[in-house]
Amino acid sequence: MSALRTEEVLHLRRTLARARAQERADLLGATFNRPIRSPKALREWHDLLLFLLAHPYDAGELAAVTTELDRVVGLANDMVRRGERPRYALINTGLEGAPLQTTFTLHLTRWLLQHWRDHMELFSVEAEHEEFAGLLRLLLPQAEWETVDQPAGDAYELLDRTFGPSRAVQLQQLVQGLDALRVDEGTREHLWARMQVNMKVEGAPGCGMTFARCPISEVHFLPDGLQREVDLRKVVNEPVSAPIRISAQQQEALKGTARIVLATLHRETDPVTHAGAVELFDMGRGLRIALFHLDVAHRLPFDSYVGFMAFRNGVPLAYGGAWLFPGKSKVGINVFPALRGGESAWFFAQLLRLYRQRFRVDRFEAENYQLGHGNPDGLKSGAYWFYYRLGFRPLTKALQRSAEHAFKKLSSHKGYQVPLKLLKELVEHGLELDLADKEAMLIDTTALTTALQRHVVQHHAGDRARAMRKALERLGATLPLGDLAQWTPDERTAFYLMALPVDLVPDLEQWPVLERRQLVALIRAKGAALENTHQALLVRATRLLKCWSDRSQV
Repeated sequence: MSALRTEEVLHLRRTLARARAQERADLLGATFNRPIRSPKALREWHDLLLFLLAHPYDAGELAAVTTELDRVVGLANDMVRRGERPRYALINTGLEGAPLQTTFTLHLTRWLLQHWRDHMELFSVEAEHEEFAGLLRLLLPQAEWETVDQPAGDAYELLDRTFGPSRAVQLQQLVQGLDALRVDEGTREHLWARMQVNMKVEGAPGCGMTFARCPISEVHFLPDGLQREVDLRKVVNEPVSAPIRISAQQQEALKGTARIVLATLHRETDPVTHAGAVELFDMGRGLRIALFHLDVAHRLPFDSYVGFMAFRNGVPLAYGGAWLFPGKSKVGINVFPALRGGESAWFFAQLLRLYRQRFRVDRFEAENYQLGHGNPDGLKSGAYWFYYRLGFRPLTKALQRSAEHAFKKLSSHKGYQVPLKLLKELVEHGLELDLADKEAMLIDTTALTTALQRHVVQHHAGDRARAMRKALERLGATLPLGDLAQWTPDERTAFYLMALPVDLVPDLEQWPVLERRQLVALIRAKGAALENTHQALLVRATRLLKCWSDRSQV
């Protein structure tokens, strides 16, 4: 039996999308159980099997694909043991048993060490030697400081001398040393980032995307093939069912699944790394979407950054998030490479439907980076036209005309390519989907943050501690806060987070008592497990939004 080649797998992926039942079964039957000698072919075959698990034709195909995936994992493990070259070819592929080699935040590194300590070690240090030595000195008692100044060929010699030759111990001691410093967590993260430590995970059970799953009630089969077309404006207004009831333990399991999936693909997002509460929604046809709300300590004062991971029949499909704010919410999605070529438009419509219904979003803005601004992969993928086909449009009349003209050529001239100069101009300014039936107050939160900084400089000579102290004193004297000791710790954290933004309101003392009470409720809602209520209250806080809008335009 001949070995399976990469070209065959790629051809099979294209062919299966059009194949009827018997042809599909014959194509897969002729491919299962063939030897695989190329790491690239193995990787592509693994990804296609995941795609088929997410979009199975029937129960028979699902069972056969599941069995074949188990065989592929065995082949991958054999390939990793075979030598350095095949091992290197499988790094960061998400394939179970393949090595993971990357750098993460300190928070995620700690979490990984809790789960895979015996399989993790320091792989490399990218910081300049002198800087790394200076950072290492911070972790040592004063009596050892001079050892850092002694000649060392590189960071590895310095680490060997300080912690011994074990790369696993070195990684653990760097993390423990940072944790022992009497500084805040933000400073620890900053020091860790400056060290530029890459770690390696190898042989860890469950370290991969292969078997990472979201719980499902039943498998949704696709005997009629993939659904390519979607009426986005109709879909986003369809009500969403209440979230699935999941326990605290199940929430932790979902956080772990999402972290592992992203980590093994060399990725990380704040809402997953610093997840507080998790919600899970069934969107129909085998699609489930988990929403990750940041813990209160990592929330933003203006936007609510709520991340997601989507699963199709339990298989990880996509990840990303939305930066929610009344008037306009930014959204970004990334479909995992293994799952591309499916029902992307239908899935995206369901995602926007969830964010719209859950957080009352009227306008979505596609990030320019997502479209290709400063992102060659996004530019090459045609992401701009994916959003355009769904109804997203440029922000100005001139760009709207340019995009419409280019899209007509794309649609009517086979092989036409939009000039790179024009495409770069289009992606730089982003796209938006306007679902509102009335004019909305549009606030640029970046400009609002700049206004807050300007306020601190002009009124407090740049003294942040004084600015915060004065803001807290003012809010304490002006707002009906009650006894802060009766607030939860997270609500008090939210109060500190919101103090400076609320201090931007010049006439707060003249507000009616009812509006000041509503403002207190909005602040406390920022400290709730979910940010749903905060967003609902913020939408109705027109006086606050009007003030912020005025300040952002100065």
